[in-house]
Amino acid sequence: MTDESIIHTTGTVEWFDAERGVGLISSDDGAAPCAVHADTLRACGVASLAAGDRVRFQVRTEEGKRTATDLTLLPAVQRWENEGGALHPDA
Repeated sequence: MTDESIIHTTGTVEWFDAERGVGLISSDDGAAPCAVHADTLRACGVASLAAGDRVRFQVRTEEGKRTATDLTLLPAVQRWENEGGALHPDA
């Protein structure tokens, strides 16, 4: 039997190495960072990630390892609103 749980959260990409096909995402909830794999990006229709990208994803924890699944890039406007900004920053 495995110790498995899945939660939904948002976070920021710390780094992603396209050659190795792996990266790390920091969760906004302050939990430990989780790995993200190129297979997950392909399955979610995401071409690549860059440091600083804001994402919404599920965290799958299995046997103590945290992995991002069901990942979606947050649009720039949504990122701005989620970080306390207004819809129109000039307003």
